[in-house]
Amino acid sequence: MALPQALENYRKQYRKIKLFQDVASVLHWDSEVMMPEEGREYRSSQIAAVAELTHDWMTDKSFLNQIQSAKESINELPEFERSVWNRELEVLMEEKDKADKLPSEFVSEFARVTNLAHAEWAMAKKEKNFQSFSKRLEELVQLSKKQADYFGYTTEPYDALLDSYEKGAKAKQIQILFSDLKDSLVPIVATAPKFKNPFPGPISIEKQTKFCNRLPSLLGLTTKESRLDTSNHPFSTSLGKGDKRITTRYSETDPLSSIFGVLHETGHSLYESGLSAMPDWPTPITEFLSLGIHESQSRLWENQVGRSLPFWEFVYPILLSDFSLTDKELPFKELYQFINSTEKTKVRVEADQVTYNLHIILRFEIERDLINGKIQVKDLPEIWNTKMKESFGLSIENDAEGVLQDIHWSMGAFGYFPTYTLGNIFSSQFFKKFTEEFPNSHNKFSTKGDFSDLLSWLRKNIHSKGKIFDVDTLMKQTTGESANSKYLISYLNGKIKEVTK
Repeated sequence: MALPQALENYRKQYRKIKLFQDVASVLHWDSEVMMPEEGREYRSSQIAAVAELTHDWMTDKSFLNQIQSAKESINELPEFERSVWNRELEVLMEEKDKADKLPSEFVSEFARVTNLAHAEWAMAKKEKNFQSFSKRLEELVQLSKKQADYFGYTTEPYDALLDSYEKGAKAKQIQILFSDLKDSLVPIVATAPKFKNPFPGPISIEKQTKFCNRLPSLLGLTTKESRLDTSNHPFSTSLGKGDKRITTRYSETDPLSSIFGVLHETGHSLYESGLSAMPDWPTPITEFLSLGIHESQSRLWENQVGRSLPFWEFVYPILLSDFSLTDKELPFKELYQFINSTEKTKVRVEADQVTYNLHIILRFEIERDLINGKIQVKDLPEIWNTKMKESFGLSIENDAEGVLQDIHWSMGAFGYFPTYTLGNIFSSQFFKKFTEEFPNSHNKFSTKGDFSDLLSWLRKNIHSKGKIFDVDTLMKQTTGESANSKYLISYLNGKIKEVTK
């Protein structure tokens, strides 16, 4: 049966908007990976122009009229199709309502400033000088506060920003969840073992690249639909159907950093690839559900898979070959213990899976107070360093390893950080359910490097659901209960027991 013309018209306009949003993603990817330094200022104007254009299309009254006509024409469809269409238009109107609240000139200015801010942050980090970035960061904070005011909130400005990444989440609820999690993590950190670095010396970037290039395909993301590049901060992005981009960064003295960066970003791209395979893509319900769910996919492949014994039993001989090492130079047991070692570190992206969430909680507390006006930008280095001392017992020596270490605030992404820990909670719960349904999956992992059962399970239960359900409904349908941090704590305790046998 052909779709009513009103539905065809609405989707045509929606897909034009989506197409240009993907064009903006290309511009962003290129600016982080390929673009010469001198192109930054003009590129910021290009990105701002596209952002303003898509915002104007989304908020135009004619598009609202198309949506209203589409709603009316749903009644012409068979009954079993109506609920899906109703959900699609409901999701779109939620997105449109947010866009309607932002003036076009604000959207353009926000896009322009964040693009400029990235280069300034990167330089400040290189020079280990927060002061050179503080003025721009203050501008971003003020823009973000203005954005929160445009969106509106009932309790605190930070909630309005948090909602953009994890719909319906409230800072007070997350504070309680994180406080309980922190209480459980502290004794684990105190007893978790630390193992020494077993690598006999530096590993060249060329050798690391050879090994890292194998990983996406191994997990199920083929080179026909993805590519791996280098950037200052690892990230992944979808540029459209069949085009997923991954980046990592390399350190000759820390080869595991690039490996786990690739595993993490591959998880993101596998989710986006699954969303792109949904029927009728692109539509409002073929988008990712929340950043917490998105992070659950990256953290699952990075930790539950990437730090597992079966995974390393399979890739260990490949790594030895690519790194030109022998098993005597890099013994398996010592490597595996180091991969799952626990050590308090100053830098989040270098943190192990046990202490990682403490880094997130620190950032959540700081940015919440910053947006709510309780602290000032000029005081951030001192506040950061004090919290690091309190939480980790570590002294920060310079801004690069302190307040400047993350890219997120230069992107104006206030409210993003909590989704990392939510993702850790979700991923442990998902993987627990998968292993209950596929109890022999570890044999396929270790003997064949076959992760197809896991990918198929994720495709069926998470990727193919898009935004059809809210987060709580998805969690209950997939695992039988709402999100529960006990699975993360259980996983971490189990890992410690495993490596200390």
